[in-house]
Amino acid sequence: MALRKKSLKAIVLTVLIGIAVGTVVGQVLAVALPDGIPKDVLVQSAQFELEPFTLNLMVITLTFGISLKMNFISVLGILVMVQLLKWSW
Repeated sequence: MALRKKSLKAIVLTVLIGIAVGTVVGQVLAVALPDGIPKDVLVQSAQFELEPFTLNLMVITLTFGISLKMNFISVLGILVMVQLLKWSW
């Protein structure tokens, strides 16, 4: 079944799970691998963030922001989860 027939919620959830699993595996590899080029390539991460902003509604104040930290293993986790999504259902 094609990926385009899946709901948007399923696709977003799959990508977020892939990022989370990949990040955890990357952190474990960071501890387990000896120092060197393979460790640097696999666990070096890039961080994307939207600075927090505040919305003051007089009665309630809301603060919004997001930060995403990804490494090579996170990208692999996303790819694996997308493949699982394509083959499921």
